[in-house]
Amino acid sequence: MALRRKRLKVAVACLPCRRKKVKCDGSTPVCSCCRESGLAGECSYAKRHNADGPVRRREGVFESVDGSRFSTCDLSVGPNESHDPPVESQGADAMNGVTGDPAETREVFGNSSAGAFMRQLQAAADSRLDPSQSITPQPEFRSRKHSFDWDDPHSGQARSSLSRPSLLLPPRGLADALMRAYWDYNWALYPVINRNQVELAYESLWISESTTSLSESSMSIINTCLAIGCHYCNVLQPQERRATGDDFFSRAERSSQRIAGFPSIENVQCLLLFGIYLQSTSRVFQCWMVVGQGIRMAQSIGIHLQSASDSGSVAQREYRRRTWHGCVWLNCVLSATFGRPGMIQKWLFHSTPLPSMIDDEFFDAQEQGSEIRPDGRPCTIAFTVKAIELYQILDDLLVYLYLTPPRNEQQETRLTHILELDGRIQHWRSSLPQHLRNQSAPGGDAVLQRQAIVLRIRFLHVRVLLFRPTVVSYCLRRGDKSFAEKLQSSNNSSISDVMLYECARMCFRSAHELIDTFSRHLNSEDVTGPLPNWWYSVLYVYTAATIVLMERFLETREGSTKESTSEQTWHNALRILECYSLVAEQPKRCIAALEILYQKFFVGNANNKSNHPLGENKVAQNLDSDPISTGQHLDISEEDLFSSWLDDSIWMNPVPGISNYMAGPPTF
Repeated sequence: MALRRKRLKVAVACLPCRRKKVKCDGSTPVCSCCRESGLAGECSYAKRHNADGPVRRREGVFESVDGSRFSTCDLSVGPNESHDPPVESQGADAMNGVTGDPAETREVFGNSSAGAFMRQLQAAADSRLDPSQSITPQPEFRSRKHSFDWDDPHSGQARSSLSRPSLLLPPRGLADALMRAYWDYNWALYPVINRNQVELAYESLWISESTTSLSESSMSIINTCLAIGCHYCNVLQPQERRATGDDFFSRAERSSQRIAGFPSIENVQCLLLFGIYLQSTSRVFQCWMVVGQGIRMAQSIGIHLQSASDSGSVAQREYRRRTWHGCVWLNCVLSATFGRPGMIQKWLFHSTPLPSMIDDEFFDAQEQGSEIRPDGRPCTIAFTVKAIELYQILDDLLVYLYLTPPRNEQQETRLTHILELDGRIQHWRSSLPQHLRNQSAPGGDAVLQRQAIVLRIRFLHVRVLLFRPTVVSYCLRRGDKSFAEKLQSSNNSSISDVMLYECARMCFRSAHELIDTFSRHLNSEDVTGPLPNWWYSVLYVYTAATIVLMERFLETREGSTKESTSEQTWHNALRILECYSLVAEQPKRCIAALEILYQKFFVGNANNKSNHPLGENKVAQNLDSDPISTGQHLDISEEDLFSSWLDDSIWMNPVPGISNYMAGPPTF
């Protein structure tokens, strides 16, 4: 006699199936039986009164172990589930990526990455030192490091089970503070998610008895907002912010298991938000991939097409535009950061119009954008529009100066292109609304003030990147005595030589102003202020500090007698980075790299008094006066540092003759 198949047992059946006494598979939000019977609207489940219910779990979180913040995190994971660490690039971070030994990673960082420039500076400094003096790490250093195999299934790529979303929430007061910090500090700059929808979903978590109506992407977005808010919230101590944010983000990842299989604009926004958070971590590969996934999903649902972006209500139109241009923005940022080609072709930048200058509160009152809202206040979304325009100029700058293979161009041709790009930057600056030009916002509005300061910092950073190749060329040409003589003789100097000199000086001035802006506005106690995200701030300050270091070296070598502010600016940059080291490890590596590079430049030249116009004593005094000695108190060894050169976003293409930087005349 054949065995009878056992009836499928489920923990709870829906109410219609119970009434009809038929088999229910317990699927949510609608079981299979109700879906097939056309009763999807009636399918519901009785409230369960057990300790594992989502409401009960939310109420008890963070309070069960003497206020320990995340001691209850494991409640969202089953007994047989494990948390393998996420895949991390060895010695790399996603915003200020630290590039490790090429033999130990399969990731590729192109010529626009800072690692290329730092290696060239390292080679330039080594060219002035005997082989015995060089502190460049030897191969045996690298061979000691643990290699990482991307293809190893046990290398940390496994993720914990995502069978149920993580519904843990902190106390309401802390959650509100984190969400408020996200809206004020991050969303005000990057409005890639629908604020109204997210706020409604967030409120429903506290008043609803069931979370089955919330999508996985909604839970992921809320948790990621909380994670990003941790980086800005002064309720948390600076040392706590990173770990707290990582805990929230791990929940967001657990809630997003099936996002990739369901293309939607909400899921695109969720992936972009993931990319924003991952820039603050060392998970380079995940950051690169999740943004690429978001871009592909956006293209698959057609939000990059104008016909799609213009349909629907004003709110729907604007969020489609914001989402697509959020893809364009992150594509440009990560392409620059890692020196890799972007995924979005140039013509797609303009395939759909830029977002209109319409704030969310006025979607029903406005059809056309305006710098001034109907209530007479400045439009906050104007920042986003102007920031996207600047990033499009930055993309052209990257392609021409950093990502295109080197060309045998005359200096005059290269300077012409730089002047062209600078003209576009200046035109962009003159088009800014008045409230984005003044760093003192009308009516003391903190959001508008921060937007103006951030936009000014980005403007200065782009100009530093634009003129930086001229700094290198000027340093190379400076080794030629005839070049120096021509500059001093107005009758013999060419316009291109004078332009080269002036462009280098503009680069120095922009770097000084950028660092001074951080010095004025950064609160060193709680590491907050009307400034960019800390990971962008570290990038900007580190980039500018490298330029100031070059200026100090030139002044020392040329024996300048004029009073200079470069030394004070250099110290300010180090102090700013040391302040940011309270919230993350990346700034510590920046400090150590700058200090060791400083030693190589100045100590290396001090060993050769005949080539040093100020003599050994002056160099020794300069070195001793620096507040941080080669990163020693940061527990970072030279071996670790040199096997992990910093990649600050964009560094120069190879320049012929860089190895002769301090040794002789240029080769071009």
